[in-house]
Amino acid sequence: MIQDNQRAAPFDDFRVDAQVGDHVHTGSRRFAYYFISLFLGVCVFAVPLKALIAMSLDSEYYSFIPFIFIASSYLVVSDRKKIFDEPARSRGYGVPVLVLSLAAGIVGRKNTAVLGLNDYLCVTMFSFWLFLIGTFLLFFGKRTFLKASFPLGLLLFVIPFPELLLDKIIDFLQVASYTLTGLIFNALGFFPIAQGFSFKFPEITIEVARQCSGIRSCAALVILSLLCGHLFLRSHLNRILLPVFAVPIAIFKNGVRIAGLTLGAIYVDPRIMSGELHKKGGYPVFVLAFLMLMTVVMVMRKLEKRRRDIP
Repeated sequence: MIQDNQRAAPFDDFRVDAQVGDHVHTGSRRFAYYFISLFLGVCVFAVPLKALIAMSLDSEYYSFIPFIFIASSYLVVSDRKKIFDEPARSRGYGVPVLVLSLAAGIVGRKNTAVLGLNDYLCVTMFSFWLFLIGTFLLFFGKRTFLKASFPLGLLLFVIPFPELLLDKIIDFLQVASYTLTGLIFNALGFFPIAQGFSFKFPEITIEVARQCSGIRSCAALVILSLLCGHLFLRSHLNRILLPVFAVPIAIFKNGVRIAGLTLGAIYVDPRIMSGELHKKGGYPVFVLAFLMLMTVVMVMRKLEKRRRDIP
């Protein structure tokens, strides 16, 4: 009996190896079919995707969109062993989402003439996002999707805001930046005449226009806060609170920038308001805002560690 068992063992090992080989082969085919489907989908959405990239390169609102594609892809690839450890097809979830993607695409296609470029891209990119989600669910299943939910959810930021919502966000940031800039002036001992969205100094009058709302830096800081929360924080509450903190930090950063440029134009050179410093001077202040955000992250990490250490 012992000899028979010893003889059978190699054949058992062979069967296990064959199963592993079949599993690897099946997984390879699954990824091959997925990437073929992904390629075909990108071809279908090629025109709106090209328009989206062109708009992001030319827009002061959406310059972060290429970074979103890169960041999402990096997060999936870097965590691929954990995400794809148990892939399984799921037609029950994938097909309905793909049907919704098709419906949204048809709506965008039929209303191209009515919608402006921004709203047209909003609808079509929502359709594209649903296509990405549906395809992922179809080939890898619900469990794998849940493990990749953050990088896939991050792709929502490639969808332009609807024009109406974008206007509301800009209005809010404009008012907030104007109010905070006035407080900074007063704290520094300057009391300009406030009229509308303008500050009148004896030497110069500045306007906090819609272009000065800081929406681009605010969006970038919110996205970075989501990434930092995902990478460095464990508490779901802290991950939610961090983007909330990012908004006032972004508004503070914008107020400091406007006040700094104004005082520089008064005491150094009036050409500052129309020169390169006005166009690119926001980068150093953004670094300051990011350091403030990372300080919040460090405090949250210490609080999390303290809670874990409590017996």
